[in-house]
Amino acid sequence: MTIQDLEAERSVTLVVTVGLKSKDLSTTIAEVHSDYILLQPILLEGRTVGFGDNCSIDLLYLQEQAVFAWHAVSLPLVKNKKGTYYKVELEGEAKPYNRRGSFRVYVGETMAITVFQSSGPQAYNVLVRDISETGFGFVSKEEYDTGRTIRLTIPLTERKTLVLSANIVRREFVEEKGTYSYGCKFVEPNSYLSGYLMSKQRERQQGKTSAYSAANKHR
Repeated sequence: MTIQDLEAERSVTLVVTVGLKSKDLSTTIAEVHSDYILLQPILLEGRTVGFGDNCSIDLLYLQEQAVFAWHAVSLPLVKNKKGTYYKVELEGEAKPYNRRGSFRVYVGETMAITVFQSSGPQAYNVLVRDISETGFGFVSKEEYDTGRTIRLTIPLTERKTLVLSANIVRREFVEEKGTYSYGCKFVEPNSYLSGYLMSKQRERQQGKTSAYSAANKHR
């Protein structure tokens, strides 16, 4: 992917790292030029957020459920007749992006799993708490053995799903709720999972922004 593949009004995610901490921030492409793009400014309490030299920033772009990244970009603020923007110079091709480490996205949705048991595969609906590049957590009233292979079905659209195989690596009984909490590790990486995680993170951020705006209106 190159800058020519980018489209105005499409969302992007900025992964901002300072020291050992990272934060995802969503914004929108305002304009696409031959060697740079302009991004809508990110506002915090009505002020434009600036990024200093101590920040390392990756720009992520979602295309057909796959995520591509330009690493170590700069975001100087520029002004033109239309307003204030971040100017991002992009050179070369973006690379497929996979998150590593313990980054997790809260899901809190009911999803289908298939548990492969000695009697054959059994389908269940469970509450998926969170998902990362390496695994996911879920809650169920059923008891499954650790080490068991399961298959998670993630709905992407009305017609498309993402099916991932995983192994149960942790089980804990929550006595006060009468349920089991499970931790699972995916069998292999999946490039489409990055796109799903990025979309869910963007939904959460947009929800927080809407809630913040609504709260300000009622002050």
